[in-house]
Amino acid sequence: METGRQIIEIAMANGADLAGLASVKDMRASASHTVYPQMGEYGGVGTPKDEHPPATDELFNWPAAAKSLLVIGLSHPEEKPELDWWDGKGTPGNRMLIDIMARTRKQIENDLTVKTHKLHYYVEKGGIFLKDAAVLAGLGCIGENNLLITPTYGPRIRLRALFLEAEIEPTGPIEFDPCQDCKVYCRRVCPEKAMAAKVSVFDAIDDTADLPARDGTYDRIRCNNRMEKDITDSQASGAGEQQPIKFCRKCEFICPVGK
Repeated sequence: METGRQIIEIAMANGADLAGLASVKDMRASASHTVYPQMGEYGGVGTPKDEHPPATDELFNWPAAAKSLLVIGLSHPEEKPELDWWDGKGTPGNRMLIDIMARTRKQIENDLTVKTHKLHYYVEKGGIFLKDAAVLAGLGCIGENNLLITPTYGPRIRLRALFLEAEIEPTGPIEFDPCQDCKVYCRRVCPEKAMAAKVSVFDAIDDTADLPARDGTYDRIRCNNRMEKDITDSQASGAGEQQPIKFCRKCEFICPVGK
C-alpha cells in the first residue's frame, strides 16, 4: 500500500480534492461497464453518431499492461459555476483537472517509476465510466440522481482518471449510502422529469444489475434535451460571439449531502 499512498499524496499535493485507487479487473465487472453494451444506440443519444458510435465488442479495449486506476476529483461548489461553463474550447474545471493529472502523471513516472497511460474522454474510444471508477476507488457511491455522491462534496465534484501499470491495492469501495433515507429531492427538481419513471430501454436488462440511478429511472434522452436547450439559450444571447454554456445542475445543487 506504500506505493498507493504515495500516489494519492502526489495527486492531492497537485490540487486534487479527492483521490483514490481502483482495480482495472474490478472496473470490467462494474455496473456501467456491464450494462452499457446492452443499451444499443441509447448510449449515444443527444450527440452526433459519428462521435459516439453504437456499442461494439471493441468497447473497453484498455492497455493490456494497465492493472490499476488513479481517480481524482475536483470540487465544483455552487458558488463557482464558471468551472463548468463551456467556452468553445472546454471548461475551466476540466482544464484544471488536466493540469493536475499531467503533473501527477509526471511525478508518478519519474519518482515512483510506475508507467501510466492517459484515457480517452469517450468510452467508445478507450475511456472508462468515471463514476464507476470513483465508487471502486472509495470516493463515494452512485446516488438516485445517477451522479456520484461523495461524503465531503456531495455530487458537486468533477472527475478524471489515469491507468497505472502496477497492481495496487484499491482504496474502495466504502460503506456509504446517503440516499437510503433521503426524500429524493433530486428526482423532483429536474426540469425535464428525467427521473420520473423507469426507462423502457432497461426493461430487457437483468433487474439484479445496478441500473442507472439504481433502478433505471434515469432518462438520458430527457437529460440531454435539457443540455441542448442550455446550448440554444447560450447561442441566442451571444450576439454572434461565443457565450459560455451554463448547463443545468439542479439535481446537484439540491442534494443536501456535503453541505
